This record gives sequence, structure tokens and C-alpha cells, in this order.
Amino acid sequence: LAFWFIYAYTYSRYDGNLGKYLLTEGLQMPARILATYLSFWFFERFSGTGETKTWLAFGGAAAANFLGGFMNRALKLFYLVPVYFPDSTIEFWNIRFVYDLFDVVLASCTALSARMYFRQQAMQRRETQLRAEKSEAELRALKSQLHPHFLFNTINNLYALARVKSDKTAPVALKLAQLLRYVLYESQKPKVSLEQEIQLLRDYVALEKLRFDDGRLSVKMELELDEPNTEIAPLLLLPLVENAFKHGASEQREEAKISISIVLNNNVLEVKIENTKPTEKSETAPGIGLQNLRRQLQLIYPERHTLEVIEGENGFAVRLKLVF
Repeated sequence: LAFWFIYAYTYSRYDGNLGKYLLTEGLQMPARILATYLSFWFFERFSGTGETKTWLAFGGAAAANFLGGFMNRALKLFYLVPVYFPDSTIEFWNIRFVYDLFDVVLASCTALSARMYFRQQAMQRRETQLRAEKSEAELRALKSQLHPHFLFNTINNLYALARVKSDKTAPVALKLAQLLRYVLYESQKPKVSLEQEIQLLRDYVALEKLRFDDGRLSVKMELELDEPNTEIAPLLLLPLVENAFKHGASEQREEAKISISIVLNNNVLEVKIENTKPTEKSETAPGIGLQNLRRQLQLIYPERHTLEVIEGENGFAVRLKLVF
């Protein structure tokens, strides 16, 4: 309804005679509306692929507009002319019929264009919403997989200590509780500070080092942060450190070395983690940690990240770069 009022106001010609203006627009409006909604029906009814359907849609719309033009001409000739031009004789089929037909076609095309535009906008909004909902659901699924993955690795470590009745069992359990508190609660937030993520890594490293008292493990962490409060998606860095311990220290019979470097400069985060290779070929199946991390990076930082895993002669290196 609002469209037709706006259209009548925009395209009509007001010559100062309000009565004539209202009568003219009132007579023309039914023809415009008839042609427009018949055109809508034809395009809806025969929408789809195929040359036949296309011809039917456009042919039906053309017929609807011609019918509207005919109706517009008839209403004006039989109702408007006798009121304002009572002594004139005007033929039905003359150049004015083309004008009346054009008036209907213009209204119909304008309405169709507006309908297509707003429908396209609605579809784009819906697609954007669906993509966002899909990404959010996938991200929740990835995080839900990460929690059991993290628990599996850490509880296995705790179990190994409990079996030998180690005095470290209680401290390990306490550290585990602290880590789980972060994993369960902070991970639900969309962003946390980089400082919090690094503290999580410190706690995790401390937990792992409790299992090594024979000098087999050497962990070095270097930090260079120009803005520690920069926000980052939670639990992005932990899988990198987990991976280093899983495929380095936990499988190493000789001395294991892990190096962690985290540099933040001008909103660019560069993380490099290196670990020595196990002395024997690993029998451990590839974990889901790095796989999930890659997918999370694609969802959260599309086109703003790189993740590389490099195998050297004596060890592995993982490099992550994020642009905030």
C-alpha cells in the first residue's frame, strides 16, 4: 500500500486541481495494480529454468500489462473525460492509448524491480545469517571436540603418575583443575586477552614438567608482546603446545627440548613452537588438535592467518601467524 502511495506521488502530475488529481489517480490505480499483480503471478508461476517457462512468464506479464493499459484507457475515457471534457469526442484507439499503456507498464516494472530488489536483499541477509549460524555451530562442535581431546591427554598423564603412586599426583590434579576451569569457562567467551592465553600455556607447561624429574625435558618460552591485552579467540595456542609435548616429550627416550616463541608486534602475532623428534618412530595416530585448529582459524580469522608444520632432520616446527 505504501508503495502505491509513493508511486502516485512521485510519477503523477498535479496541476493545482485537487479533485481532478484524486479522480485521475483513483481511476488509474486499479489498472496499475491489476497489471502488477498479474505480472507477479506469472513470474512466480513460471519461475525456474527452461526457455519455455521464461517465454510464458514474460508473455503472461506482457499480456497483463496490455490488459492493464486497456483498462486504464477505458476508465479514463468513460469516467474522467465526461467529467472534465464533456463536449469533446475522443477516440479510444489513438496515441493516448500508448501513453495510458506506458503508465501501466512503468508502474508494473517499478513494482517488479522493487520486489526483486527487496527479495534479493532478504535472501542475502538470510544466507549471511545461515552462514553465520553454520560457522558458529561448527565452531562449537570443534570446541566440544577439543575439550575431550585435552582431557584425554591430561588424564592419561595423571593416570600414569597414580599408577606409580607418585607424590606429584596431587599437584598435577590441582594444576589440572585450574586448566579445566579455564577450558570450561573462558573458552565460552568469543575473545580473551592474549595474556590469559599465555598464562594457560604456562600452566600447561608446568603441568607437563611435573611428570619429568629426570632432566629429560627442557622447555624454553620467549615472549615479546607490545600489547598483552590484545584479544584473541580462546584456546587457539594450546593445541600447538599440546602437539609439541605429545609428539616430542611424551615419546622421547632421551633429552627432549621444546621451544616456544610468541611475538606480538603492530597487531601481528607470530608463534613458533619447536620440538625434538622422538628417538623411535612414533606409533601414535595423528591427533585432532591441529586439524581442529586449522578449521577454527578458517572460521575465526579467514584470510588473516597462516599455519605451517615443518619437519626438519632433528625435530618439528609449527609456525602460526595471525593478523588482528
